[in-house]
Amino acid sequence: MKRGRVGSTAVDMTQGTPWKQILRFALPLLLGNLLQQLYNTVDAAVVGNFVGSEALAAVGTSGPVIQLLVGLFLGMSLGAGILISQFFGGKVFGNIQRAVNTAMLLTLTLGLLVTAIGLPLAPVILQALQVPEKVYPMAVSYLRVIFCGVTPMMFYNMVASILRALGDSRTPLVALGIASIINIILDLFFVIVCGWGVAGVAWATVIAQTLSVFFSGWRLHHMEEYTRLSRDFIHPDLHMLGRMVRLGLPSGIQQTAFSAGMMLVQSMINSFGQYVMAAYVVTMKVDAFCVMPLMSLGLAMTTFTGQNIGAGDIPRVEKGCRQGLLLTVSITGGLSVLLFFFGKYPLMLFTPEPELLTEGMHLLRILCPFYWVIAVSDLLTGVMRGSGNTIIPMINSMICLCLIRIPLMYWLVSLFHSADALYYSMVIGWCVGATFMSLFYKFSPWRRRALEKYKKEQQLLAEK
Repeated sequence: MKRGRVGSTAVDMTQGTPWKQILRFALPLLLGNLLQQLYNTVDAAVVGNFVGSEALAAVGTSGPVIQLLVGLFLGMSLGAGILISQFFGGKVFGNIQRAVNTAMLLTLTLGLLVTAIGLPLAPVILQALQVPEKVYPMAVSYLRVIFCGVTPMMFYNMVASILRALGDSRTPLVALGIASIINIILDLFFVIVCGWGVAGVAWATVIAQTLSVFFSGWRLHHMEEYTRLSRDFIHPDLHMLGRMVRLGLPSGIQQTAFSAGMMLVQSMINSFGQYVMAAYVVTMKVDAFCVMPLMSLGLAMTTFTGQNIGAGDIPRVEKGCRQGLLLTVSITGGLSVLLFFFGKYPLMLFTPEPELLTEGMHLLRILCPFYWVIAVSDLLTGVMRGSGNTIIPMINSMICLCLIRIPLMYWLVSLFHSADALYYSMVIGWCVGATFMSLFYKFSPWRRRALEKYKKEQQLLAEK
């Protein structure tokens, strides 16, 4: 295969029917996100069936901690993706290489930093979360192994973000497909054959994630029409770095604040005991798969908007948003109906215990009628981020979590002393967030500001 053909995986989303472009881009992205979710889900399924409910709770309670320490970086990868998608849409290919070099150095630096912070702090954080004594040793073991492999995890997310910005959502899918198969095999081998317990599933995740980095990095290196990996990453473009940080920092803060908030939620869940912890873990695994199509369409909308902002075509962005909303709400309706009546069956993949299945169905039936709210919020968030406005989604998330969901959760729990208070506060937070994003999209001058900001950025880079 000629190297030039590798670059053909990039997709120009400034042409063609918007909803078809968005859906075509989102489908591989959806499968990739499902496979990404499969990593931790397989961990939970294997330990839940072959180790026990304590191990299941240990894997579940570690999730918010990991997201807390890597959340800032996820924002940086999003910032790099927005920048590169706008360069691609504007056909300014020379700036893409400069952005890629800068992103690689940023990834390496932050990855090593998170490992250095996470390893010693893991026990302290889990103690602060009131993790039960039976669960605590396994949670520490799982968390420490994950932190050892956090740098490859970050490199995959950065490379995948760059590829998606260039319109290539297939390569991250293939990389995750290969890695997911390896992850499942290693999970079963390390847990059943080697008897390593939660540490085994953690090592399986790290090894599989590392392999996905090599494949996706190889693909990026050979997209020579636009960029390739090189040693030049040791000489970052400081102006590009500043722009990347300005775009990514609000999303990073949003991710970090959300993870911190989820740690408070997890702490409240832990206070109800091991049974509620395990039920919440298995339900959120099923929930994550069901909202994944909505998140994928939102991410597709970010790339679609970014490329069309680069091309200066605001009417096309608005047309894509209208068609995307109809698409995502339609998908949501079907998923909600299926989950409301048949949610027990996916729950059974994680646990055979009747009590946990009953509690899981109770939670799902509270949440799934409101998935359409997430659909609206995620799609409009994708538009704002693609336009270069990452501050508004951050503000929205902070308001919903810090001012609505968490205070409401504590108030309702104090009134009713029931885990249901956690679930209803979640739904109310979703509704507030979707309303905020809808009003901002409709009435704010984001369209004019997006074009002005992009043109100014191009002038500054041209002067350099």
